[in-house]
Amino acid sequence: MNHHDDPQEREAARLEGRAEEPCDKVPTYQELLDDALEQTFPASDPISPSAAMHAEERIATRKDEKDWALTPGSECEAPQAQAEDSTDRQERA
Repeated sequence: MNHHDDPQEREAARLEGRAEEPCDKVPTYQELLDDALEQTFPASDPISPSAAMHAEERIATRKDEKDWALTPGSECEAPQAQAEDSTDRQERA
């Protein structure tokens, strides 16, 4: 039995770079990267070359009045809907 007939040997040859047929070869990292790049274009939003023209300008905005810090879940009470859901699940179990 030659290695073309044995699926395990054929897979080993493919992974080790010894495959003879182009369709059996593992793509190189560069080929995969090129393919991924090709799949990202054209994107739904075109690039904005003008944004780079103003990159050195400083932009300042006022801070929000609201403090957006989050408290850990264990420090705050669960909303009523979630509490009822967990009770229903416990009753069904």
